[in-house]
Formats: sequence, structure tokens, C-alpha cells
Amino acid sequence: MNSKLLLLLALLLGGLTAGYGQSCPDNSNGTRNFRVYDAATKQEVNALCVGIRYRLKDVSDKLTPPQIFPASRIYYLKGPVISCAAGTDTTTFYTPTAAGPLVITQNTPNLVNPATGIIYSRTFEVRERPAPVFTLTSCSPGLVEVRINDQSLAYTSYFVQVGAATATVPRGAAPTQYPVGSGVTSVTVTGQYTGGCSSAPVAQSFTPAATPVAPFIRQLNAQAGQLEFQFAPLQAGYRYSLQQAEATAPGGYRTLAAITQPTHILTPAPAAGCFRLLLTDVCQTSVVSLPSAELCAIALTGTSANGRNLLSWPTTGNFAGYVLRRDGVVLPGAASPYTDSVGITCGISYRYRLEATAGAGISTSEVTVLTSALRVQPVPRLFATFNARNQVELTATVPNLPSGGQLLYLRDNTQTVATTARRTARDSTAAAGKGASCYTVQFLDECGNKSAPSEPFCPVFLTARAADAEGTRAQLNWTALGSQAPAAAVRYAVEVQLADGSWRALNAALAAFEFVDLQPPADRQVLRYRVAASSPGQLVSYSNVATVARQLRLFMPNAFSPNGDGLNDVFGVKGRFVTKFTFTIVDRNGQEVFRGTDPTQTWNGRIGTAEPAPGAYVWRFEATDDAGTRIVQHGTVTIVR
Repeated sequence: MNSKLLLLLALLLGGLTAGYGQSCPDNSNGTRNFRVYDAATKQEVNALCVGIRYRLKDVSDKLTPPQIFPASRIYYLKGPVISCAAGTDTTTFYTPTAAGPLVITQNTPNLVNPATGIIYSRTFEVRERPAPVFTLTSCSPGLVEVRINDQSLAYTSYFVQVGAATATVPRGAAPTQYPVGSGVTSVTVTGQYTGGCSSAPVAQSFTPAATPVAPFIRQLNAQAGQLEFQFAPLQAGYRYSLQQAEATAPGGYRTLAAITQPTHILTPAPAAGCFRLLLTDVCQTSVVSLPSAELCAIALTGTSANGRNLLSWPTTGNFAGYVLRRDGVVLPGAASPYTDSVGITCGISYRYRLEATAGAGISTSEVTVLTSALRVQPVPRLFATFNARNQVELTATVPNLPSGGQLLYLRDNTQTVATTARRTARDSTAAAGKGASCYTVQFLDECGNKSAPSEPFCPVFLTARAADAEGTRAQLNWTALGSQAPAAAVRYAVEVQLADGSWRALNAALAAFEFVDLQPPADRQVLRYRVAASSPGQLVSYSNVATVARQLRLFMPNAFSPNGDGLNDVFGVKGRFVTKFTFTIVDRNGQEVFRGTDPTQTWNGRIGTAEPAPGAYVWRFEATDDAGTRIVQHGTVTIVR
């Protein structure tokens, strides 16, 4: 290069240095700028990752000849925004060190006209390269299930390699099963971003699943309302489900429980049924399903009568034979029904165990039987009376047997009141609204034998109602006392309850079954009556307590004149059976001006210290009467002068 050319170049360079930073030229003078390549794979990328080395290659249209402006004079700047500076960095390799937005600016000066130099910029998102997180499940022979557990879902897809097989899995994909070739014991997963850039490969090892062994129910024991299952050893790496045969269920079986231990107790036990244990693999969609042979539950029942124990069991199912044991000793000829009468004693409980075999499985059931005696039981006697809470108190006596055994108390021969060794019982479920009932009692000895029922005892049942609308009279009717005493000898006395809770007789002994109380207590809203039934030589039997609830009456004037003349000066609650209540008065603005809670509280028309103001006021009365009825009334009252 001659001296003139050198001088021209120096002048041009001086002009570039002076003018390039004065403005920020755009990139409209060329059709291309620069490209980015992965330095290792030499593949062009549009996304960058931390820690990967990239090569920056200029592909722009030069504005000056190469002999004047060599390619080495291209500058690259890296930062969060576009840079208009000329720069000094001509390095074409770059390795990002932090994630986030990145702008790479390529400055291409124009040595002829510095003001028209070209600045190319490209914006990239630099991404992290976390190791992909995944789990492997050797879910069945020849299959491994891969679950991508990357909760951050950093990558757009994952490259999965199992032996020679490969697959690309999109982000958020469900667990996927892959066939496992011979000798393959690991899986490699690589996270990938769209547009280039990926994580380092991560490998995990797994142990191929063993060949499944058919499950087996060794024993099924039915006892005390539950079923106990005993299984052959469970194989690791597989799921087990206990199922019951059911025609309406999908596939004919209903799943009852997941099994994880060799023993399982099912409570409450179904009345009957056949069961199997199903083995499945742990793949998300099972490909192995291996059931055991069915084993049916068997129910042994036992009763005792006339010194013999009677045993029975159903003979359905796939059982090949039965063994019956009494207290561990095998009994001969086990067939249903079975009578055991040799070597047993009344009053002794015996435990029987039935073993039914089906293939190699055993189904068992146990029952305890109390052997009954052969003798006539004494017939007890019964007395019944209502208490003040309308419960029936029962008292039994057993002739010639003062202690021992139990008593079965019955209502109307069908409903059990109690089974107890006590000579007294209480029917707490008896209610006055149910009507009359009769009671009996039977004696049960230690062997469970029952006596004949006692003579029925029917306590008096009383009904009461108001004889008129105002309740000034009460009409009472009752049933006859049913007992061993002659009906003609029974006398009835009507009693009314006083305010202190005591009872007072209203009449002498009557033989009729009705009575009219002409003068009930005037100060009581709810009247309570009972009937005392007596006969010579017997205790008094009381009826239930019957009530007559009279209606609460409210008498409210519609005006009063609080002028101090002593006539109609106050306004308050008046009525019949009015005791406890809430009484409020509000003015035309809705402002409460008076509140009272008993009849002694009255309103003199004043609001605070102000004189009574003539006009209309609204009152509201709320109360719950003695019968438990809620009463709400309202009206208006006018103050007149």
C-alpha cells in the first residue's frame, strides 16, 4: 500500500472515530445481519442457555470493500439493551453466564460515510439449564415407566433414551411406558428448549421387574362379624387388590381394598360371598392382571335345644370337604345340619370350628353354643306403673327362685324392653302419645331356656282434653287396669298436680273410666292429671301423666290517657296465663320507647322525662307459654289527652 492510500485510510478512520458515536444508525442498509451457532454442534440456534459456548457469524452486506474494511473490524456488544457504541470487542465466541434477557449488538462501521454505519441487534432469552427431574418405575416385565417430575416445567420438551429407543416427550406429558430390551437397566433424559439449547443428559438406573407369580389366598376365617384373610407372600413391585365376586360389577368383581400385608381383616364382614386376590403391575395403565383362585366365606351357625347343640352351614361354593371341631377335637361325619349330643353338659359353652377346603385354600368359621337344659322354668309375675316422667316401671317376681338367671321384659309381646338379671326394668321409650300397652316377662335360666310368659300387666292409660273452648273444665278418660286382680275390685282415683309438684286427689274411688274436672286451677295454663288404680292386696299402679294445655289470652286496650287523673293512666300487658314475655312499644319513627318483661311493668306514656305525646304507637308481644308454644302478637295504642 502506497503512502497516499495509507493517508486516505487514516483520514477515513479518523472520520469514523469522530462521527460514529454521534448517531445510532439503523440496520436498513443490509438484508442480513449475523447468526448464532452452537459451537459444539455447529447448529444454528435461536435460544441461548447458560454455560453453552456459541459462535457469532456475520452475514451482513458490507458497505466497504473487504480490502479496505476487513471482516475483523466487526464489533459485538452484549447487554440488556441495544448499544450504539462502536465497541472494541471483535470476539466471535460467547458463553452466557446468567439467565435473563440479552441483546447482542453487531456494529459494522462504514469507513466511507461513518454516519451510515450499520448496527444489527438481536434479542435473546438466556435460559437456565437445570437437571431434569424424573422417576422410573419398573412397572412390569419388559416395561419401564418414565414420569417427568420437573415441577417448574422449565423445558418445552424432554428427550428420553431407553437403550436404543428414543422419544421426545412434550412438557407436562403423562407418565409414559417404554419397552426394555435385554440388558437395558438405565434411562437418560435431556431437557430441551424450542429453538435450540438443552440440558446436560441425566441418567438413572432401574431394576427390571421380576416375572409375576400368581397370588394365593391361604386361609379365610369368618369370626365375630369380620373376615380375616391370610395370603401367600406378596411379591414386591406389584399391586394387590382384594375383590368380591359380584355379578353386576364390571368384570364380575368389586374391589374391596388394596392389600399391602399378608394378613387383612375385613370389617364389617359381608353376609356371604366369594373372594379373590388380584395382582396387577404398577404401570399407570396396567398390562399385567393375574387373579388368584376364588375362596368363599363360610358361615357356621349354632343353637341349642333339649340338651343338644344344632350346627349348620351352607353347602354352596367350591368346597371339597369339611372338618368340624369342638374345642379343638375333630367330630366325626361333618355334614350340615349336624347334631352334637355326645359328651356335652347343660350350662356349658362349647366352641365349634368348621374348616372347609377349596383346592389349597381353607375357609373357616367359628361359633360358641351354650348348651340348654331339660327342665320346666318357673313363670314370673309382673307389676307395672307409670312414673312422673311417663316411663313404665316394671317389677318382676320369680316364685321359688329368688336369684339367678335373667328376665326378658316385653311390650305387647313383640318389643323387647330389656334382658337383664335385675328384677326391675324401665321402659324409657314408652310415650303417652303411643296409647295403651301391655307388658309380660319371661324367665331365662343359665342355659338359655325360657319360661312361659307371665300374665300380661296393662297399666292405666289416661287421655285428657279441655271440655270447652276456654278450658274451664277438663274431660278425662282412661283404660281399665289389666292385671291378675278381678276387674270389679279395681278402684280409680283422679289426681291433679299442684304448683309445688305434689298430687291431690279430686274424687273418691271410682269404678268408671271417665271424669270431668269442673273447677281446674285457674292460675295454671297447663293442667296435669293422673289416675291411681288400686285393688286389695296390690300396690297402687299409676297411669301416665296427661296434660290439658289451655290457650293464653291477651287483652290489650287500644288507647289510654296518661293525664294523671287516676283513670287509664298507664298501658301494660293484661291477659290470662300471661307471666313471662317481652313487650315493646315503638313510636312512628320506629324508635323503641318502652320494654317490659312482666305484668307489673307498665308505660306512663313518657319518653324519658318528656311529657306524653298524643298519637299512635305500635306494640309487640312475644312469649313462650307453659305448653312450649311461641306466641307473637302486635297492635297499636293511641295516647289521648
